[in-house]
Amino acid sequence: MADKSHLPEKGVSSAAAAGARRGMLPVLLAFLASCTTPARTPHSAAEQLAATVPGYEGIRFHADMAPTELAAHRESFLPQSGQARRASWLALSAGGAGGAFGAGVLTGWSERGDRPDFDLVTGVSAGALLAPFAFAGPAADRELAGLFTAASVARLNRSRSLLAGIFGQGALPAREIRALIDAHLIDARIERIAARHRAGARLLIVTTNVDAQRSTVWNIGAIAASGRPNRLRLIGDILEASASIPAIFPPVRIAVAAGGKTFEELHADGGAMRQVYLLPDALPSLAELGGPRPDIHVIVDAELAPRFRVIPQQSIRIAERALESLEKANATRVIAHLADFARLNRASFRLNYIDRAIPIDRRIPFDPAYMQAALHLGRSRAGPAPGRSARRWGACFLRQSEKARP
Repeated sequence: MADKSHLPEKGVSSAAAAGARRGMLPVLLAFLASCTTPARTPHSAAEQLAATVPGYEGIRFHADMAPTELAAHRESFLPQSGQARRASWLALSAGGAGGAFGAGVLTGWSERGDRPDFDLVTGVSAGALLAPFAFAGPAADRELAGLFTAASVARLNRSRSLLAGIFGQGALPAREIRALIDAHLIDARIERIAARHRAGARLLIVTTNVDAQRSTVWNIGAIAASGRPNRLRLIGDILEASASIPAIFPPVRIAVAAGGKTFEELHADGGAMRQVYLLPDALPSLAELGGPRPDIHVIVDAELAPRFRVIPQQSIRIAERALESLEKANATRVIAHLADFARLNRASFRLNYIDRAIPIDRRIPFDPAYMQAALHLGRSRAGPAPGRSARRWGACFLRQSEKARP
């Protein structure tokens, strides 16, 4: 989610011949795409809006739901613990290989000894892979850190080909990321998630409904607590979809039904619509919650400050840089909104993000050296690390005037 258009053509060719080749390109792309992607059942916007996953009720909602829908979904998006203590909410962002930073923050936080049991955990893209571990608690830290080792990602870096990403579904086969997910979706962890859900905590994962162009928020705890025999598969589908970076991993088909008709929705990277998610867009305030205001923690698995870099005048590099810029702008906007929301609701707001440049090999999707550096940086941000004093989380409101650092 190798262009050679920037190179001079070899040999002698006429302008007419070159124009003919350019004219045939859209036809060729359409033909190849039709040959490599399986057919889907047509369905209407109304059917999509009414669709549910067979056997499950109330397990998902749209992040941009109308204000009139909030009451119906309140128990899904708000923790229901009812405890007098101050609640702790955690949002884990998108970031690809930068997810190692979030893993470092969480494991370092555990080592420091004051990591709370989060009442609400949300995850987008790379954050979706971290979220079940964060929700389950520090006992899962060893597996969490192990997600971002060279051995874990070796298979993810075995690209099929660039043509597969352009003309097919993704440059990397789905089985690679699914194998990584399924290895950690063990029954004991699902039961832990289900138990915490029954106690009132909430674990929410965001995917992008490609057809609807909307963010779908899935209540993973409710699925885990359903006891249905296909719950592991559905949770795996959701995590895979949320982490399926466009053109790198293929999107995921999720079977649904509406009005007696069955069809498949196409879900992809949650970060395609929003880099961070915490609460529905239409929620005006936390006044209805009562009790102590929450401590809101946001971990951004990416850099937020602009970084200067001379970009080659190549189509693929410019597209990559444009996407990176859009993602930073999206994350900055959402975080600024969350900071304002916390201030207006008298909730504490704490932010942690990658605040320094880490060298990365952009030729591979998941650079092991980058991930290890990000993991260590994250750990140092949350707790003591060799040669570095402990840095506690501080309240941080983003400043749009932050200067670019080389």
